[in-house]
Amino acid sequence: MRFHLENDYLAISVDTHGAELSSIINKKENKEMLWQGDPEYWGRKSPVLFPVVGKYKKGKTTYEGKEYSLGQHGFARDMEFVIAKKTSNKLTFILESNHKTLEVYPFNFRLTCTFQLVDNKIIVGWEVQNTDNKKIYFSIGAHPAFYCEKSKTVLTMNSENLKYSLVNADGLYTPKKYDVESEFVLHDSIFDNDALIIENSNVTEVSLVDNDKEYITVKFDAPLFGIWSPTKKNAPFVCIEPWFGRCDAEDFNGDITEREWSNALEIGEKWYKEYEIIVNE
Repeated sequence: MRFHLENDYLAISVDTHGAELSSIINKKENKEMLWQGDPEYWGRKSPVLFPVVGKYKKGKTTYEGKEYSLGQHGFARDMEFVIAKKTSNKLTFILESNHKTLEVYPFNFRLTCTFQLVDNKIIVGWEVQNTDNKKIYFSIGAHPAFYCEKSKTVLTMNSENLKYSLVNADGLYTPKKYDVESEFVLHDSIFDNDALIIENSNVTEVSLVDNDKEYITVKFDAPLFGIWSPTKKNAPFVCIEPWFGRCDAEDFNGDITEREWSNALEIGEKWYKEYEIIVNE
């Protein structure tokens, strides 16, 4: 089921399936800004990546000697959330652990996703609560896809001297670093080796620019982020992805408690982060 918010600037929709942001209409231009999920290229729009970002090595991890298998980007994006609250400018969705999640992820949790409209800005919030009787470990990330005509679109980042890493054929992080300009024209070949992963940078804003106008800005305070578009040529969108976690490295041999960029919560603790999508006039 979809729920809607609207103000003078934007109209958005969020689906209870995956708590997925499903539409962003720029009302001034009567224009859809969010990719609409054509499966010819990629069938999703803006999934929540939880409790893992990317892949486990060989699709598996261990905790206290027991093995758990979980697919890329976790299960939240494919589960039904409960709408907990709706106001004139904010939607709140909740997902809680159950017997099915415990089969693939060894912790009890409550994940709350919020979507708030403030003028021309969408504030997306995540709260993770440890409802278990032990310390829990998790990753979480965003994956919003925005329409763009790549050869005419410039991607800008508000920092200099940046480097990115790639993943190998198995979707695992590789340590080699490559230089990337803080401003570059998008083209398909950039994504021939999957996403660009940028870590430990001072980047807090990534924008898409067309005809010298910034039309989308994603603002965040995350330790790393990804930039991705399908390797299939001419995909008319790009994803800007703030992450609190990433795929395992190709040389990683630890358990779930040792994953790089993972987050941990003690019993009863809560963790909250947010990012913003700004639709510029």
